[in-house]
Amino acid sequence: TAASNRDSFLSATVNLMKLEVFVFYHEWKNAVDLVRKAGNVRLFLPSFFVSVRYTFLEALTYLKAAQSASGWKKRQMKKCAYKTLHLIRGWAKNGNVNVVHYLYILDAELAVSGW
Repeated sequence: TAASNRDSFLSATVNLMKLEVFVFYHEWKNAVDLVRKAGNVRLFLPSFFVSVRYTFLEALTYLKAAQSASGWKKRQMKKCAYKTLHLIRGWAKNGNVNVVHYLYILDAELAVSGW
C-alpha cells in the first residue's frame, strides 16, 4: 500500500541522516548497529545519489568498525565491508564515474587497515 511505502521511504531517509551524523562524529558502534538494524535501505531510497551515498557510508562504517574490532567480529565486519565495496566497484566498472572518488577513500581505508 501507499502508506507502508511512504513509511519505508521515511524510515530509509531518517536512517541515512542518522548514519551521516554517526559517521561525522566517528560513532562507529552506533553506525554499525544502525546499518545492521536498518537492513537493505537502498531499496527504499528515492534517488540513485542517495542510494550511492548510503552505500559508501555503509562500507566506511564496516571498515572503521573492523579496524577497532578483533577476532570473529573483525572478520565479520571485514566481510560486510568487502561485500559493500564490491557493489561500489561494480558501479564504477559499469561506467558510473560519480563513485570513483568514493573508491579512492575506501581504498585508502583498506590501506590503513593493512588488508
